[in-house]
Amino acid sequence: MVDFIKRDKNDIYSKPILGFLFKNQKFLLTLKMAVLALFLYAIYFGFTHTGKDNIFTWAVFWGIFWSLFMVVTLPTLGRIFCGICPHGFVGKYITKYGLKKTMPKWMQNRYIGVFLLVIGWWGIYYMFPGVYRTALGTAILFTVMTLLAFVVYFIYKDMSYCKYICPIGTLTRAYSKLSFTWLGTYKSACDECKTFDCATACPHNLKPFTFDKRNSMTDCTLCMDCSSACESVSFKVKKPSFSLFSMFQILKAEVWVFIFILASIPITMSFHHGIGRSAVAGDMIWSKTAEFFKGYISFGSVDPIGLFAFLYAMLFTVLSALIGMFIASKILKKDFTKIFYDLGYSYAPLFILGSIAHSLETFFTRGYQRIVEGFAQGFGFSVEIASLAKRGDSWLHMFGLLKWVAVVWALIILYKRMKLLDTEKMRKILAFPFAASLIIFFLSVNMYRSHILDTYGRASGGHGSHGGGKLFQSVPKDKATLLHSNNSCVACGMNLPKFYKTNHAGNLNEKSRQYCSIHCLTEEKNLKKMPLSDIKVVDVTSLKFIDAKSAFYVVGSKKKATMSRVSKYAFANKGDAYKFSKQFGGKIVNFEEATKIAMRDFAGKKELKKHSATDIIYFSDKNPMAKKSHGRGGHMHGGSRGRVPSKKVWPLFSDGTNTNCISDIDADLYLLDANLNTTELKQSRDRGCKSVSFKMPANGYYNVFYSDKQVKNNTFYNATSKYEYMRFNHDRNAVYDKKKMSAQTIKEVPFDILRIRENDETFFHRLYSGNTIKLKVLLDSKPIDGASLTLSTKTGWSKTVKTDKNGMASFVLIKDYFPEWDKFDRRHKNKILLTANYTKESEGEYFTDKYNKVKYRATYTSLYYPATSEYTSYAYGLVFATVTAILSGFIIYWFRKRRQKPFKEVSFNEKN
Repeated sequence: MVDFIKRDKNDIYSKPILGFLFKNQKFLLTLKMAVLALFLYAIYFGFTHTGKDNIFTWAVFWGIFWSLFMVVTLPTLGRIFCGICPHGFVGKYITKYGLKKTMPKWMQNRYIGVFLLVIGWWGIYYMFPGVYRTALGTAILFTVMTLLAFVVYFIYKDMSYCKYICPIGTLTRAYSKLSFTWLGTYKSACDECKTFDCATACPHNLKPFTFDKRNSMTDCTLCMDCSSACESVSFKVKKPSFSLFSMFQILKAEVWVFIFILASIPITMSFHHGIGRSAVAGDMIWSKTAEFFKGYISFGSVDPIGLFAFLYAMLFTVLSALIGMFIASKILKKDFTKIFYDLGYSYAPLFILGSIAHSLETFFTRGYQRIVEGFAQGFGFSVEIASLAKRGDSWLHMFGLLKWVAVVWALIILYKRMKLLDTEKMRKILAFPFAASLIIFFLSVNMYRSHILDTYGRASGGHGSHGGGKLFQSVPKDKATLLHSNNSCVACGMNLPKFYKTNHAGNLNEKSRQYCSIHCLTEEKNLKKMPLSDIKVVDVTSLKFIDAKSAFYVVGSKKKATMSRVSKYAFANKGDAYKFSKQFGGKIVNFEEATKIAMRDFAGKKELKKHSATDIIYFSDKNPMAKKSHGRGGHMHGGSRGRVPSKKVWPLFSDGTNTNCISDIDADLYLLDANLNTTELKQSRDRGCKSVSFKMPANGYYNVFYSDKQVKNNTFYNATSKYEYMRFNHDRNAVYDKKKMSAQTIKEVPFDILRIRENDETFFHRLYSGNTIKLKVLLDSKPIDGASLTLSTKTGWSKTVKTDKNGMASFVLIKDYFPEWDKFDRRHKNKILLTANYTKESEGEYFTDKYNKVKYRATYTSLYYPATSEYTSYAYGLVFATVTAILSGFIIYWFRKRRQKPFKEVSFNEKN
């Protein structure tokens, strides 16, 4: 045993603060006990708070332990996660007093742990999405794993569970080879050692004094027990992945971990969660395979697309590695097994750096918020904080560079390991691209994913964004009590089961009226003075109607409100209300006070401005009052199997200064569908800003028309507004019918604008800046000469031209997007408004109003995207900067290498 040793400068133990953090046994024991307590408490909390509202259990296991802490520390500091793992900490003491049996040979198989991770976790994850991410599911998972671990620790010696059974044991051993830390010993002290205290102290029965010579830390978990037994143990900072640049004893399971984890996480995620969210997801082989087997097999609750995405990712990944390495072995004239496992270590960076990128981005966009709020919830507090960043923030793109770093790092490791092979240089050069086949496949999948999303865009109503889900207020229809035959709120028309937990009801003339919220009830009872009696409210706990006057309302909790800024949830039992307020905030009030708070929604509410005959009316797919109506604006709905997608748009009007909603549409509404059938539409029942909805059962263009006619000051104003939308669900049988897809009008509107299609247009057509848009203006379905046509952009630029004798006019779509360079979004939509005007002298009578002049106006809204020339320079700049950095590094290395002169012995002859 060595009591003192002079440490090297790169020894972490020589640094006061770092040495304390990594070596001081009292501190490490306290840390391990704290982690164990947190681990057990999170499991307990998962069993006692089983609902989705429990974010504490999520914060501990999926926010901190995995993926943030472990994924970030593995390629940097090594297996320090294993060093503080609750299983290993407790298992050390269980093993000490256990049976100490030798694990049977058949169990000494590292593929058991790998199988549990790949199939038991990721396979289940893709087949049953979210099953482990619920609080109860997480608690059950880690309880089972803990009991299994403790049983194995008790029966077998040498911490055999960590080596062979632990799902992440082989994984952490494999990926820790990328780290820049190394636990070893000082050879000068070990040469004279006869007690081997470091080996005696190791609970895994390892020999730290052999790590440097073997160029491998084997199964060391960095528990640091050896460092307290002997001062000759060192923990040094080294070059990242330096051990992979030299020979060491190969462990075959580690190479398969690199391959299986790469297939299970980044490749399957790209297939299922990346490409699976694109507009062409249904054309992918895994989706088609799932649809094929669904015709013969009932999958029940299994997600067949997730299952087959996982299987295809596994197949393609394994084949890429095997085929590439097989060809490389033939070129190198070496044994395939040796080449496969020697060079397979180059796969190490591919998954781990990509996961760091995702983990860090997730931490800034929502992880930090959920972790802080989760821990506050777990310890009885209620806090509400904002995320550190928003999805789409330009600075988050820097994390995406880590995938490129992973590819470059993998190629460097492959190059270094190929140098160790004893064969001709030319053969190595020829074999290199084949040996790198899996690296190239990983890069290709990422590029293809970006290409698919950039070319075809995201599917409307598809998977949705992360963090989505059912509203807290929602219940299945069979769980909701409906007091009348209609499942809509009698005041606003909103779906009652969707907002059931805030439902109220009352009787009017002995008939039940059911409302989505106390907001709607208050409007009819207090503002419209309806004599409602027997007021009831849904009890959140039992989901049954109770007397509202005896209910306990929790007002102002973190749970979303219905039709209001301030949430109001009712409970029959005061204890339930208290628990709810303790968990989600808010104060407990009675029905009378809740009604007074609901009345504030109507205080100072202004009537929407009425539009006049001279105002410009046009359609928008966004509700300008969305903030005031608290997110009730919708756009595209549907997309799930068996459901017909629908679209909602709002007619707006501009008086030259402001944009306003229409509170009551006093005009004719028509829909020309994809099959060229014309039907009348009705305005929505929403209060305030009226909208128009229409269903889209088939592929093709859908045109909504707003036709308004009125006489003012002896002038007949005939206004038409058109909204054109193309729906395409990427059905493999879809045919682009040029006749149906051509620009269309209807006889019900006398004045209209048509956008003339290009000859090469397909379902994937988009307009870009620099394109020429061709238009035709029709009057009574005939081209009109001399109509005034104006194109206006969102930034205020406009241009006016006159139509020719064929009613034609054209515009070049100008560049109208000038963001800061780091905020450029190539998916930015430049919105344009086309307005056609034509006046003719004509006398007539509309109803009883006479006129001597007719003014026609038509509007047509469209959008276009930035041209590729506007952002390719960014890519060129990034490539140039990357190449410059790499070349600079090589030049500096080459220059310094040439300056290093080998030592030459100089001898002197004293006689001469």
